Amino acid sequence: MRPLAERQARFLSDIFGEGPLEARLALYRRNVLANLHDALAAAYPVVRRLVGDAFFREASERFAREHASRSGDLHGFGAAFGDFLAAYSHAAGLPYLPDVARLEWAVARSFHAADPGQVDFTRLAAIPEAERVRVRFLLQAGARLMASEFPIVSLWEANQPDRDGTPERTTGGDQVLVHRDGFVVRVRALAAPDWRFLEALAAGASMEALAADDTLAPELERLLVEWTANRVIDDFALPPS
Repeated sequence: MRPLAERQARFLSDIFGEGPLEARLALYRRNVLANLHDALAAAYPVVRRLVGDAFFREASERFAREHASRSGDLHGFGAAFGDFLAAYSHAAGLPYLPDVARLEWAVARSFHAADPGQVDFTRLAAIPEAERVRVRFLLQAGARLMASEFPIVSLWEANQPDRDGTPERTTGGDQVLVHRDGFVVRVRALAAPDWRFLEALAAGASMEALAADDTLAPELERLLVEWTANRVIDDFALPPS
């Protein structure tokens, strides 16, 4: 290792370590950890509310030491927080917490995604009818799908700033869509057909494949109209034959 690289590695080891430091470095360490804590708190307000400030600060500091930010853009810091909480012994009594964190990260990523577009129906209509079976409808850049065995949507909704923290449901799982609606991020618990449909689109299913799915075919028109109208579907592609 070159001398500069050695110094940089030693510096990072000092900043993210727990040993004693001289005053200036100790101050710098506190500032770094405080900034990383604030970045996590901004991305995970519901997790913070669920566990309290002291728990969250300890967890965020431990996470920062184990998952040092590799970018100057702190919007990208915290992607692995859900996985960290799943292995964090102090969170073992809150089995829903990792999935709540994963949902919050999906919300944060959706917020920073590109603005939704709108399906160009004129271009779609110009495709020869025989070729339309190969069309693949595309989800907006802000769309995120996730499933949980816990009622994470209810927990997330109950811990928004205008709510008192009491969830409407405390049992059952959720299949969730996160998406952009203008500048607002929406979180929705999906019914089974909608989940299956959007999951199929995310996997690249063609119109032919969707129509051949007996569970989707009866509702395919409704699904296409609804999810295109709210711009969760915002484009399409016609792969080469």
